[in-house]
Amino acid sequence: MNDVLELRYRRLLRAYPKEYRAEHGEELIGTLMEAARPGARRPSLRETLHLLAGGFTVRVRATRTSGVPAWTDGLHLGALIVAVVTFAQLPVLPYINYPAWAALGIVLMVALVRGWLRLAAPLAAIAAVAASWPMIPWLGIPVFTMGPMYGDLAPVAPYWVVAAASAVLAVRRAGKGRWWGATMPGRSPRWLLVPLAGWALQLAQVPTYEPVWVVSRAGAEVAALLLVLAATLAARDGRWALAAAVYLLPGLVYLAENLLVTSARGFLYWSVLTALVVASLVAARRVHAKA
Repeated sequence: MNDVLELRYRRLLRAYPKEYRAEHGEELIGTLMEAARPGARRPSLRETLHLLAGGFTVRVRATRTSGVPAWTDGLHLGALIVAVVTFAQLPVLPYINYPAWAALGIVLMVALVRGWLRLAAPLAAIAAVAASWPMIPWLGIPVFTMGPMYGDLAPVAPYWVVAAASAVLAVRRAGKGRWWGATMPGRSPRWLLVPLAGWALQLAQVPTYEPVWVVSRAGAEVAALLLVLAATLAARDGRWALAAAVYLLPGLVYLAENLLVTSARGFLYWSVLTALVVASLVAARRVHAKA
């Protein structure tokens, strides 16, 4: 096998998933035969980018949840992301300060991953009310403190976002089954690695408040939102844009509540995230209009 053939073969393997290779095997073989002909040249930059873009489009389309509308899939994904990121930052380890709260969070995240929204909705509502207890004076003094309670809107916004999204998704039900059965198709259990990673950092007592970690998270968020924009354009689908908007909503609540004390860097950070989400939503609207 010559170098050109090996190069193109490896790129094809990386660019396309197994299912696509099985369905379009003849097309891939034709590409390899073309690369193996005498005097074959190395692929140009344009060809390489086109190949990678095609592979990205196929992969993105393969990740779409089938059998549900795009808006429900995006809302579900957004609620799941907010939940795993929020509980990953809670003080759980090395000392289990809130065992009941940690247990509730684990069951809630598992329910969201499995698509059990009729179970997730009441759990998310309990978490939201419990976290907001000091802001609801008519409830009185709590008899049992399950977890952290906040007197500001920003810390409780993620819980209410998850509760609202779960309540909306809980009213729809795919197929017949028990009341706690799935109303949404399940998602990859790898999402549960997010809180596990956050708790592992707590156990290792890593100072995640240091600038290097803050910048790393900001960079990861920007990269993820760029992928959301690319996926929206490539697949001509707005579910990822909606998920990104759900994820950003608690952050905008935090910005609004701390507007007067936000630094220039903070404004730049939130401006970049907002611009990327708005661009994704606009792109989703335009591709939907053209469809």
